[in-house]
Amino acid sequence: MDTKEKFEQLLADEAFQDDILNLNHSLKNEKKSISAKYSITEKESTYAVRFFSGLSFTKEKLSFEEVNHGLKRLMRRISDASSSSTIEKRKKIDFITRVSRIAATLSIPLLLTTIYFYQETRKLQPDYIVLSSQKKACNIFQASLGARTQVTLPDGSIVWLNSGSSLSCPAIFDSGSRNVELKGEAFFEVVKNEKVPMVVFAGNLKVKVYGTKFNMNAYPDEEQIKTTLVEGKVTIIPGDSRKEYQLSPGYTASYTVENQKLQITKVDDMDSFSGWKDGKLLFHDEPFAYIIKRLERWYNVDIQLADSSLGAYSLYATFFDESIEQILDIFSRSIPIKIECPKRVKNPDGLYSKRQIIIKRDIGKKIKMY
Repeated sequence: MDTKEKFEQLLADEAFQDDILNLNHSLKNEKKSISAKYSITEKESTYAVRFFSGLSFTKEKLSFEEVNHGLKRLMRRISDASSSSTIEKRKKIDFITRVSRIAATLSIPLLLTTIYFYQETRKLQPDYIVLSSQKKACNIFQASLGARTQVTLPDGSIVWLNSGSSLSCPAIFDSGSRNVELKGEAFFEVVKNEKVPMVVFAGNLKVKVYGTKFNMNAYPDEEQIKTTLVEGKVTIIPGDSRKEYQLSPGYTASYTVENQKLQITKVDDMDSFSGWKDGKLLFHDEPFAYIIKRLERWYNVDIQLADSSLGAYSLYATFFDESIEQILDIFSRSIPIKIECPKRVKNPDGLYSKRQIIIKRDIGKKIKMY
């Protein structure tokens, strides 16, 4: 049994799931104990934590059209990759493996429903599978909390979705429009088409794209929607306005949702807006309260700030592949904070509660000034 197959079996082991989900990263001995118990490296245990923490099995209403379209895509991929000589048992294993790879481009609820339909339709002849027209279908791409996802749109445009973000678009763009809807944060590399620009809808804001690279931050719980242009051409259409504001490369358009005001400013550090897609967390003179929101999404945790005045501290920082404990430890050298990590509680339904972190003011801590 190779390493990959062994690790896949561990991910399906309920005892392993319980141990990983209840792991306290602040205790090094606990991490070493888990690694020794299952003969895995600390890096693999960290991956397992992120994998299980990122899964979200919330209920969601799905249209018959969405389920059918997802099923058709999945069946086509399986059919193309499977040979006629493969035995039935091997097909089932290959199916599960392929489902895990396709999970990045389908929402979790849609994915689970598709698996169910696949298992049921194995009993039927393919000619009896009724599928609705693709032209009416809608794709919903999602990045679960604690994860980032790259997807390809029907026109070949590439989009990176940040943690907790979703993008809706038609399964096939028609000849006269390329409309998509964003909730969360995404980095776009849009295929150029001057005659049919892509239009990104985000709340009460529209961004018309003519072929470009840009980042858009439009989480529903944020006060502002920010569009940052790396290269190319976009225009901003705020609220119900018919006026379009052109954005130049190297500038950010900040749209305040409450008063529908638009402000355009020059970007000093482009990486602070787009570095997340490469696994970087960059903060450029950001309030600690805003940083906490970013960390909550990035690591899929709940962070409580016991002293709200701590949120006013402004910080500069760049992180790459650090754990949240390491990040907070680094911040504690610049601001007077101390961290508490309550142990996760197992709910009556057998699932563990989301991990919580409490940040308090450390009255006795003296901060060194550099």
